[in-house]
Amino acid sequence: MPPGLVSTEIAFADDTRGLLLNTGTATTDCQTQTVSLGKTVDGAASWQQVPQTGIANAMCKAGLASADPTHAFLRTNSPNAGSLIYRTADAGATWTASAPFPIPPNLASHGAQWVNITERPRAFGSVVLVGGGAGQTKDVFRSTDGGATFTYASTVAAEGIVAYVTATRWLQILPPDQSMETIDGGATWHPYTTDYSQAAPIAPDVVFGDANVGYATVRGAIQRTTDGGAHWTTIKTPGTV
Repeated sequence: MPPGLVSTEIAFADDTRGLLLNTGTATTDCQTQTVSLGKTVDGAASWQQVPQTGIANAMCKAGLASADPTHAFLRTNSPNAGSLIYRTADAGATWTASAPFPIPPNLASHGAQWVNITERPRAFGSVVLVGGGAGQTKDVFRSTDGGATFTYASTVAAEGIVAYVTATRWLQILPPDQSMETIDGGATWHPYTTDYSQAAPIAPDVVFGDANVGYATVRGAIQRTTDGGAHWTTIKTPGTV
């Protein structure tokens, strides 16, 4: 990888194939930021640089997410422009930006001119889900064309990450006893009973690998569920005794 890079994100599609995002130092207010990409096909034993086209220098980049060995996504951010989602269908060689995000009702009522995406995209086939926002709420957006265009899907509390279990079942794990669930893609939400608990006073970062297995992490601790989020057990944090 080239020298002088300040941030690295890695996203694996399976146990051997993954992409690496290197970002250069951003200019003031994320006006521009260059990126380079790497890939591995042997579980990170070795990496090769990926010559890429399509990712513009404008705005900061983050949120690399691999959907499968060929499809991946990343998001852009700037305090002075709306976020976009870049997508690739050839393992990172070429990228295309999404259309601008629509302004959701809760932001439109305050005169917002753009949407700030803050979470990693999550793909289920051609359906891509992603969240963002500011203040006391966050908004979830849905794409049904592989990330080319997005529509507003739902507004939730800002405290917790939305964990996408399936394309239509999502969770917000908010201990103690404040977790919420939707089974209709955000149209309605209801309280969700889970035994997840933690000592930290902040919401965990939660991600699901499939409809049953998920992981929650906060301040270095990791918990795992194998039943879709109802029950959780603590697992050993890698690199600790």
